[in-house]
Amino acid sequence: MRQANPAVNALEEVFQKKQVKELWTSNYSPVLPFTTQTFAIEAVLPAVMYMFRTGHRRGMGKFVANFGTDGKVHIEDVARVLSERSEWFENFEGDVGQAILGDLLLTYSLENKQHALGRSEQVQRVFPTHYFASWIDLPPKVTDLRNIPEMIVALLVDQKEGTYIETGVKSKFTIGTGFEDNILLKLFGTGTSIEGQHASNLKADGFDETELVGIDQLLTIRTALVCGERPQKLKGASESALIPNRRPLALLATKNFVRDFSVFIQAYGELIPRQSLLPMIESCLSLGISTIYMSTLRLLLEWEHTGEVVPVDEQTPWPLFVDCSSGSDLGLRKIAEECLDDCMRRMDRIPVVLMCLRILDVVASDDDDVKGEIAAAKANVNSTLLPNLLGSIRHNNHKTSGFIHRDLKKLCTALSDVLEKAEEDEAAIQVLRNGNIDASLRMAEALVILLKNQRDKYVQVLDSSFMVDSPHGLAKKRAIFITMSGRRRKSDARSIVLTNTMLDFLVHRHLRKEKKGKGLKDLTFVDFVTILRNRYGLFIDQSPPGMSIPGEMLLKNRAYLERRLRDLGVLMGVNDAESMKRLKPRFVENEANDIE
Repeated sequence: MRQANPAVNALEEVFQKKQVKELWTSNYSPVLPFTTQTFAIEAVLPAVMYMFRTGHRRGMGKFVANFGTDGKVHIEDVARVLSERSEWFENFEGDVGQAILGDLLLTYSLENKQHALGRSEQVQRVFPTHYFASWIDLPPKVTDLRNIPEMIVALLVDQKEGTYIETGVKSKFTIGTGFEDNILLKLFGTGTSIEGQHASNLKADGFDETELVGIDQLLTIRTALVCGERPQKLKGASESALIPNRRPLALLATKNFVRDFSVFIQAYGELIPRQSLLPMIESCLSLGISTIYMSTLRLLLEWEHTGEVVPVDEQTPWPLFVDCSSGSDLGLRKIAEECLDDCMRRMDRIPVVLMCLRILDVVASDDDDVKGEIAAAKANVNSTLLPNLLGSIRHNNHKTSGFIHRDLKKLCTALSDVLEKAEEDEAAIQVLRNGNIDASLRMAEALVILLKNQRDKYVQVLDSSFMVDSPHGLAKKRAIFITMSGRRRKSDARSIVLTNTMLDFLVHRHLRKEKKGKGLKDLTFVDFVTILRNRYGLFIDQSPPGMSIPGEMLLKNRAYLERRLRDLGVLMGVNDAESMKRLKPRFVENEANDIE
C-alpha cells in the first residue's frame, strides 16, 4: 500500500483536494498542452493517423492478444504467427524461414524496446510505413506518448473554436471523414478502403490485395490484419477519448511547424521513397516540437517579469548555437555545449513559473468575481489570454488583484504553519514567510521545493523533443565528469547538431514556396543560414545573444555546414561568390506538386 506523502497531507489541510491535484504536478496544459515526461517521437505518427481516421484518442487494441505471451510480444512471436498464414507467406514455416521473416519485421516494421537487436526482445514500436500501423496499439498505452499526438492533431486541424476537436471540420487534415479529405491519411492509406459505418465499425478498413506496395508497408499491413480490427477508443474514468483543442503558448513557432509539416507532406509525400520519407518526417516533428517547447519556455521566463505574453509578431525562438561538425571539431563542440548548458540553467526557473501560473489559476478560479473570466480564457483557443489575465492579477492590474493577493498571503501563512507543525522542509517554510517576495511566487517556490526533482522532467522533454543521439534528431549527448567542492560526479553535456536527415528535410522544405503554386524556390546558401537563425533559432555563423564566439570559429562552422551540404548533393556553386552558392533538391520530378 502506498504511503501518504507528508507534503501532500500538509497541502490538503490548506487547499481543497481538487486544488491539490492541480498543483501537485509539473504540467500546465493551457500553455504547454503535453505532459512533461519522456516520450518517443518515433511512435507519434501511428497515433496521429488513428485520431485523424476516428476522431478520438486510441484505447486498447488486440496486438498483444493476437501475438503475445504473458502480456509481451517479441519479434519471434510475430514471425511465428505470420508464417502460419500460408496464403500470405509461403516457405517461412521452419526455424530459418521464421528467422528471416523476423529480421524483415525488425528492419522494416517493428522495433524492440530500447532499440535492442535480436528477435527475443520485447517489441515497443511500430514504424508508420502505412496507415495500418495505427491498428497496432504500440505503445500499449497512448498516454505514454504524453499527449504529443493530440497536440499535433489539434494544430494541424486548426479548429478555430471549441474545447475539443470535432469531426468534419474542413481542413487539409480533416478528421473522422475518411481518407480523401486528409492529406496524411491519403498519402499513407495506399490500397485502403472503408466499408460500412465509418465510426462504430472497428473492421471497416479493408486492403485491396491487388494494390502494389513495398515490403515495408506489406509487413505492417499483414501484422495489422492479424489483429483483426483497429483499437477501440480510449475508455476509463480518468481519461477522455476526446481530443483537446489546445495550442501551445508559442503561437509563432506553432504556425511555422504546421506550415513546415503541411508543405513537406504535400510537396514530397509521393516523391520521396517511403524509407527516406519517414526519417525526414521524424526530423520535421523533432524540429517543430523542440522549437515550440523552447519558444514557450522563453515566453514563460519573460512572463514572470512582465505578466504579459509577447505578441505573436514579436516572438522569437530560443537562440542556440549549432555545432556543424557534429562533434568532430572539439572547439565547436565545446561552444555548442556551453550554449545549451546555459539554456538548461535558465530552464531551472521554469518549474517555479509554471507553478506560479497554476497557483494563480487555482486561487482565482475560486473567486466569484473572476472565475468567469478564467473559464472563458481557458475555453478560448488563443493560449495567450489566460496567462495575460493571470499576469494582470499578479501585477495588480486587475480589479480583483488586491483580494486574491490577500487570499494568497493567508494561504502562505497557513501552509508554513502546517509544515512547521509537521516538521517538514525548512527551506519551504522560510520561502513562505519571506515577505519580500509576492505571495504567488512565494507559494510557487515553496511547492517546487516540496515536489523535488522538477527539473528532471523538463530535461526529459528536452531530450525527447531533440531526439538526442538519433540519426534523425537535433542534438547529441555525451558523458562528462565535473568536479565540485572537491567531489567528482558524472554529468551529461549536450550540443545542438544538424544530422544529415535533418539537413535533408530543412533543405527540401525551404526549397518549396509556401503559397499555392508550382515550382521550386530559388534558395542561396546565405538565405538558408538566415532561415535557420530567424525561424528556428539555430545560429551558424553568428554568435547567439549573450555569447561572444571568435570570428574564426564562426567561419569554420559555416565551412563545415557548406561542406556537408555539398557532400549530401544539395549545394552547388560555380565559384566562391556567396550569391552563386545555391541549394538544390535531391528528389525532383518534371512538374512539382501543388501546395494548397
